[in-house]
Amino acid sequence: MDLQNPEKNPRGRPGTPAVDWAGIDTVLFDMDGTLLDLHFDNRFWRELIPEEYIRCQPDDPECARRRLEDEMQRVRGKLEWYCVDHWTRFTGLDILGLKRELAHHIAIKPHARDLLDLLQRSGRRRVLVTNAHPKVYAFKHRLTRIGDHLDTIVSAHDLDCAKEEGAFWERLQRVAPYDPARTLLVDDNLLALASAAAAGLGALRGMRYPDERGAAMTSERFVLLESLADLLPGLPAADVTAT
Repeated sequence: MDLQNPEKNPRGRPGTPAVDWAGIDTVLFDMDGTLLDLHFDNRFWRELIPEEYIRCQPDDPECARRRLEDEMQRVRGKLEWYCVDHWTRFTGLDILGLKRELAHHIAIKPHARDLLDLLQRSGRRRVLVTNAHPKVYAFKHRLTRIGDHLDTIVSAHDLDCAKEEGAFWERLQRVAPYDPARTLLVDDNLLALASAAAAGLGALRGMRYPDERGAAMTSERFVLLESLADLLPGLPAADVTAT
């Protein structure tokens, strides 16, 4: 659930630097907004949850709205922000049950399967590093089978800290050891990318369009991929027309 406020930017900006795959053994992937379309999460957190929370408190809808917004601001970037149990307790809503109402919006990003399968054939390790709660990962995996294309799944909840925190990358070494100098991180969360950079990861890529129907992200610090197809050049049998 990385609900950022991207600025408008036209698609198709040329010149995304290619990854030096000869220097990469491991690729760390975010889930929502990177391998999966963030449109589902944007609809869920920006529309459905506020509507349902306010509907359950009809006596003072403005107060309810402010209370929800204040809590979102308080926990943004912390592990609670991504915790299904926290939001269930705070709102009194069946968060996972409500997610099922919008399940038809869950979709794998273009080129994701092809990229992951090419990485496997090239002998590189594919690790999911997600802030999503394990219950949310399991729910989305059942619908997309995204985990079938990955070698290791790590939730921030397993490490007791979000990717925005520097401790995440140290704790990740305990469950999925990696060489920072030979590891690529692909993530739509700019704060997570900054945290990873501070931890010594040198190969970093963001996503210009976390939400395939939404506005573009911009960054002066990180290279942003127009799509996951930008990672295909240099991999064996890469076909940038694949979807």
